[in-house]
Amino acid sequence: MLKNMRFSYHLTMGVVFSILVVGCNSNNSATVTDSSATSVKKTLKRMQSISELEKNLKQLMRQSYGKITPIFYTLEGDAPTPGLEADSDSSNSSSSSTNTQVVGVDEADRIKNDDAYLYIASASQASIKAYSTVTGNAIVQDEITLRPEANISGLYLFNDKLIALSNNNSYAHYTDWFDINQWNKQSTQLDLLHTNNGKMDKENNLQIDGQLISSRRIEDTLYLVTRHTPTLDGLVLYPNNDADVEKNLALIDAATLSDLLPDYSVNGDNKGDVLAASHCFSVDYPNNSYQQATIINVLSIDLNNATAQPKGSCFVGNTEALYVSTNSLYLATTQYDYQVNNGIAFYQPEVTTDIHKFSLDGLNINYKGSAEVSGHLGWQQDLKSFRMGEFTVTDPNNADADPQQIFGVITYTGNQLNTNASPAKLTTLEEDSSNPNRLKILAQLPNNKHPESLGKPGEQIYATRFIGDKAYLVTFRTTDPLYIVDMSDPADPFIAGELKVDGYSDYLHPIGDKYLLGIGKDAVPAINAIGDSRGAWYQGVKLSLIDISNPQTPREVWQEIIGKRGTETTVSNTHHGITFLAQGDNIKIALPISLHNKEVEGGPIGINELPTDEFPTDTITIDAVQRDNAEEITPNRYYKWQYDALYQYSINTQTGVLTPLEIIKSPASIEDKFAATIQYDRSAFIGGRAYYLHGDKIISGN
Repeated sequence: MLKNMRFSYHLTMGVVFSILVVGCNSNNSATVTDSSATSVKKTLKRMQSISELEKNLKQLMRQSYGKITPIFYTLEGDAPTPGLEADSDSSNSSSSSTNTQVVGVDEADRIKNDDAYLYIASASQASIKAYSTVTGNAIVQDEITLRPEANISGLYLFNDKLIALSNNNSYAHYTDWFDINQWNKQSTQLDLLHTNNGKMDKENNLQIDGQLISSRRIEDTLYLVTRHTPTLDGLVLYPNNDADVEKNLALIDAATLSDLLPDYSVNGDNKGDVLAASHCFSVDYPNNSYQQATIINVLSIDLNNATAQPKGSCFVGNTEALYVSTNSLYLATTQYDYQVNNGIAFYQPEVTTDIHKFSLDGLNINYKGSAEVSGHLGWQQDLKSFRMGEFTVTDPNNADADPQQIFGVITYTGNQLNTNASPAKLTTLEEDSSNPNRLKILAQLPNNKHPESLGKPGEQIYATRFIGDKAYLVTFRTTDPLYIVDMSDPADPFIAGELKVDGYSDYLHPIGDKYLLGIGKDAVPAINAIGDSRGAWYQGVKLSLIDISNPQTPREVWQEIIGKRGTETTVSNTHHGITFLAQGDNIKIALPISLHNKEVEGGPIGINELPTDEFPTDTITIDAVQRDNAEEITPNRYYKWQYDALYQYSINTQTGVLTPLEIIKSPASIEDKFAATIQYDRSAFIGGRAYYLHGDKIISGN
């Protein structure tokens, strides 16, 4: 019945969705085409009337709920395998802050602090505790509980205000990834608390219909991006007979536009639609028969007046990730276009990612343009924003010209029908002055002038980082090639340097202007019976310091392998797991590690100081005996858990000299290990002391 039919859907936060892209604060229409990616043309348009928005939403709801629900299709081939801007604030301070992707753009996390107090959201309950650190120990000052059903997603601390973001449901289980209705009836809540010497008082509660995708804070403005899936009382989400279909169609026809739009409330008082219908937009996808009724809100909230109505735009569409600079917000949405034969969807599709730019000016959010690029942003939600970055360039021949805002994005293109030898692609874009609703693609790498691959065939993208006009990219299968891409001429980017080392990095962080810190895993190549490598066995956590002062010849100047196979670090899951504090020419770092090591009393396994003079940039290996320190080499063997701890180091930003500091061990027993995983572990530096948050317990050390 479905022979030779084509349909499209999207991967959003690990979930497959259809794309219906964004709108703008302009009455004009625009056609956005990336000739190197796909020939599909997308027309972005503002809703011309309230009735048009209602008609659009109802049409999409009829498409979803006004017919008998078909079975899900089976995909042939392997399922996607998870693979894997810009400096954090380096100003001197007596206390650390949340590690963020962009300086000046704060991110929500479960721990926030100032020079005297820690504020911590529980990992298991809807509660927040305030701790005083004035004595050098963490002493509970106050505790406050939100609604029992609340799932706290993160905190912000701004002057004497503590902002708690939460939703009423946790994310759906991965088996529900194909079900858009998992987000029905979710809400995002903002609780504003007043703080005074560690005491917390509830001031206001703002509730918005829809799931929180992500948030950022710039000074006194909070930006939220939420997803709302309209539903109606009595609507049958999976109609399987004609009676269900007729019931759904009657409910949809009788609904008003207000029934479909998300509402907001202040302190429990419903205020109606979060945004006026005139603020909403849509897009037409020609010949796309697999669309869903989903509304994305891009909102700004004045933290000095949290009871005021949010401002911003909404659009009928979807999005999966965002990147925010101090003056721009970018939304990214990935489209998978499968070929269907005899009801079977083949795995390898055409994959593209839509990019939509909004300018930020306090509470004002204005649409600037869109573009489409090849590939997708990977499978790990927390790493998607690091595939994107913004920087400015000036015209050396025109000192009076305004700086250009350049946007860069790294996408994975390895498992596509039309793939080439490069599993990754870098694209640079800017606003198109001749078409105000379009982002112009300046260049893509590799290209005819620079055909060198970003990664080898079969490799995945792991860590990425945009730092100024350089992009850093790690791909991995058996070794870790680090690529440095020079984008100083955004119309002609090129690979400036490459370095191969053992293992891989999940996260990259600049250490001053000369060094790059990589955090990931050591690895041993897996050799098959004929001596060919088909991957690698992950080993202990690896820290690697790379001299990038000369991009043409990057070199690893120091590395440490911590523990054996099974050892994990929080940083591999989230960049909030590492803490930095600048002190003159030195930067203190702290990261939680769950140590797996066969020696019961042993500490971390060997620090390797590499020579500071020049050496070949081919693969740097560690002797097998040094790596395993055992008579029998078993790289696929897991080692037993020993302890969880906060590892600390001091790095000199001028010389690259690294000094290990105190290891703060958790007193948890093996029984406690499974109750408090390091996924939620965090740390903070305050007044010369380190505070290790393990589960919901605070441990202090020097």
